[in-house]
Amino acid sequence: MSTVLRFVEHQISRHPDSEPTFSARCLNPDCGWSVAPTTDGEQADVDCMEHTGRTGHGIFGRRCEDVAVVTRK
Repeated sequence: MSTVLRFVEHQISRHPDSEPTFSARCLNPDCGWSVAPTTDGEQADVDCMEHTGRTGHGIFGRRCEDVAVVTRK
C-alpha cells in the first residue's frame, strides 16, 4: 500500500555543519585567472578587484556554494 502526501510544507536552509564557499574566475577570453574556493567571500571580492587593478579585466564569474538541508515544517 502506498500513500501520497500532498501539501506538506518544507523548508530549506544551510546545513549547520557547513560553511559557504566562494570562488571567482576572470571572464576575459585570454585570461585564466581565478580565485580558489574559500570561505572568505570578502577576500574573494578583494582578489577580483586587485586583478582588475593589475590587468584592467573587470568581468568575473562568481560562485557561492553551500550544503543545503530540506526538512518538513
